[in-house]
Amino acid sequence: MKQRNLTRYDRRTFLKTATVGAGLASVAGCLGGGGDSGVTLGAMYIRSGFASLYGEEAERGFELAVDEINDDGGIDGEDVEVIVRDTEGDAQTANRQMTSLIEEENVDGLFGLDSSGVAQAIAPQVAQNRIPLMVTHAATPFLTSPEGEHENSVGNDYVFRCSNTVTHDMYGAARVVSELDGTEWATLGPDYAFGEETWDYFRAFNEGMGNDVEFVAEQFSPLETNDFSPYISSILDAEPDGVITPLWGADLTTFLGQAEGSGWFDQIDHTLVSVGMGTDLPADGDPIPEGTHASTRYDPFVPDTEENQTFRETYVEEYDTLPTYNAEGAYRALYLYRQAIEEAGGTDADDLIETFSGMQHTGPVGEYEFNEETNQATVASIWGEVSYSDEWGSNRLEPVERYEASPEEIEDALGDSDLPTGV
Repeated sequence: MKQRNLTRYDRRTFLKTATVGAGLASVAGCLGGGGDSGVTLGAMYIRSGFASLYGEEAERGFELAVDEINDDGGIDGEDVEVIVRDTEGDAQTANRQMTSLIEEENVDGLFGLDSSGVAQAIAPQVAQNRIPLMVTHAATPFLTSPEGEHENSVGNDYVFRCSNTVTHDMYGAARVVSELDGTEWATLGPDYAFGEETWDYFRAFNEGMGNDVEFVAEQFSPLETNDFSPYISSILDAEPDGVITPLWGADLTTFLGQAEGSGWFDQIDHTLVSVGMGTDLPADGDPIPEGTHASTRYDPFVPDTEENQTFRETYVEEYDTLPTYNAEGAYRALYLYRQAIEEAGGTDADDLIETFSGMQHTGPVGEYEFNEETNQATVASIWGEVSYSDEWGSNRLEPVERYEASPEEIEDALGDSDLPTGV
């Protein structure tokens, strides 16, 4: 077993070897999984390659939660530990890692996943293995759209998501567009499901909400693109008023640097960077220029609650940087499992999914519940303008707006579209 694929966290202790079980064991209502006692959870994130920062930040989040929970008596008096594996952003790798976590490590539950394509690919295997999965990042609506609702829907009883989705994000984007003066819009996104779905939902929400817009150009670049100049030139030639871009990870950083050099921000009035605040990008207003509209799935300053303030201050004290949404999502996943296991009275998988369904929870991101029809959390869409904060030494969203809407309101906002909401 390659060491880069396995990390254990227990009171911030890194154990260099894995505890390998004989196979998939029954955990019928008792604590716990991988060892003789305690609760063992499996985390799956991108920890290598162009998007490894997502995995690094997730580890910070769940490491902090593990420490807090164990110092506070654990889960029903038992310590919790997390085994984290690298999906490499690849579906086959993720499925292999998930199988190992279940069959070799005998985990009580799973959480994580960054890539929409990976999440969509392994969701059926999660159900076949009858183990709960709490998705904290991957945003495709089809993940929580019940199987059969659409040809690409893979939602099932065992897959839950605590973060917001492309649906939430593009609902908020359309709300932003309604307040801007641009009428001609384009996209430059990654050439796979996430990029295409973002554009589909962006157009559907703008049309459904009656915004006075037209769509003039679209460009999709492969992951890990080094030269964005042909895509940038094509968009600039179309002369749109605004562009929505869901580029992420190193692709976003590369694009923004090349876009600035091409005069992009002088020629295009409005650039909306979907999930642009998803990573702790370099500061000094760069690479996302100040004034650019960006979204996030968690903001360290809103809502202005005790839970959010405490998490922000604890995180900053520990890591000397503001928490990102992937850190918060992984952090919150541990507390969701704690609540579910204690309410269910154990780690039996069927008891846990019954408890998760419809469960209400309050965390740094605010108050929400899981829709019993989709297993999706009813969280807000968060958009704002990028500004550099001298106080925090990093970019933040200021002003920032939380666009809250019920599943019914979101469905209505899609108008006549046949796209599933997944919320």
